[in-house]
Amino acid sequence: MVKKKTDAKDLRDEKKREQIIELYRTRLTHLKRAQALVKDDRMAQAVDSYTKYLGILALYFDTTEDRLTPGLFDPEKDVTELLLISHAYWDLAKAFDRSPNLQRECLRCLEQFVKFSIGFKYQHVNAQIIRKFNNKKQAHNPKAFESAYQRIQISSKKCYVATMCFGFEDERTETLRHFKLKIARFEPGKDFIDFYYSLSPKLVEYFEKKPILNFVAGKLLLKPALSLFVKLIRPYVQH
Repeated sequence: MVKKKTDAKDLRDEKKREQIIELYRTRLTHLKRAQALVKDDRMAQAVDSYTKYLGILALYFDTTEDRLTPGLFDPEKDVTELLLISHAYWDLAKAFDRSPNLQRECLRCLEQFVKFSIGFKYQHVNAQIIRKFNNKKQAHNPKAFESAYQRIQISSKKCYVATMCFGFEDERTETLRHFKLKIARFEPGKDFIDFYYSLSPKLVEYFEKKPILNFVAGKLLLKPALSLFVKLIRPYVQH
């Protein structure tokens, strides 16, 4: 009797899983519909479609939408999906920002946008999206959106070239991080940081594929140049 009940339960679980997988295959349909609705400025309908897309993902991973995290995905194989999720939360944050009664949801979606941005190859792209939005002064809660930008682009501990030359925890790398925070107070400083993040990941990736060039350029040129630069800026950083 116990075995028959167990078999019946296993059969139901298997059928349920098959239904979830079938539903999972339809998720991009809801996503594309949401993106099209955003272009038409039909935000209420877009929110509904984005909610379905994220809900299906949550169901697939046996969790709830508010508990979706990058850790559920493979950072290499699922990078496209991760980018799509971040943009879904971005559009949701903008939609909820329009209503004073939905500011809490706006903040939650901004938090998810940040979470699905930091540490990924498209981090700089997402930072640019939010900075352009901020510069247009379209947000009803500008402090929240500026904070999100700061966390993605300015407060991030990513320092690609310095890490390649010195290591993540080296004192010189840390000095350069503090320098970034200092210059980020000014618009030209932000422009420089944006330029750095647009170029440096590609540069590091290129060097990693060329060991000899990595040694010559990284160790013999970049490292001494950066070391000298760190000595020059250290008094400014320490103030």
